Amino acid sequence: MEKEFYKILSLVFHKPDREFTSYLRDGFIEDVKFLNEAVVSGFSTFLNENRKKDDEKFYEMLAVEYTRLFTTAIPQVPCPPYESMYREDVIMGHSTLSVLDFYNRAGLNVIEKFHDLPDHVAVELEFLYYLTENGFSAQHDSFMKEHFSKWVPKFCEDVKQNDRIGFYGHAAVILKDFINVENMNKE
Repeated sequence: MEKEFYKILSLVFHKPDREFTSYLRDGFIEDVKFLNEAVVSGFSTFLNENRKKDDEKFYEMLAVEYTRLFTTAIPQVPCPPYESMYREDVIMGHSTLSVLDFYNRAGLNVIEKFHDLPDHVAVELEFLYYLTENGFSAQHDSFMKEHFSKWVPKFCEDVKQNDRIGFYGHAAVILKDFINVENMNKE
């Protein structure tokens, strides 16, 4: 369950494209049924409330809200999806370099075609998926302790507070709850 959770939430926090929004309407609910009923219900409610929108309008709604929350907003981005912004109030700070070091020690490199920063929440979720999928539990626990759980709860609070459509806010609540459970299990 843990690895699937990381995979699904990574998709949710990546910039949406038309393929993803199509997946939301066809297959997403089936893929999240391993989560509890309240989680599934929250996503189902969002999808049902927006089912009358055609595919393009649905995509535009998600893309516009993603951009407003995570990329550009005036006077500032309400929820920058980068660890370094939460921990150091800069882009590409020391925490970003530490994240890259974790990736490298796990045998991963950021490819040239990648057009975002390595400490983006979706990338860190992908990394946690990779560690879980490959049985690197010590590295997983270390990354959660040293990085992910230090900034993502505040990020999730910001997303919940600022989301205007409900989708990202619901995902943020789920992610924050998951981190809290993970942290309790490790204590």
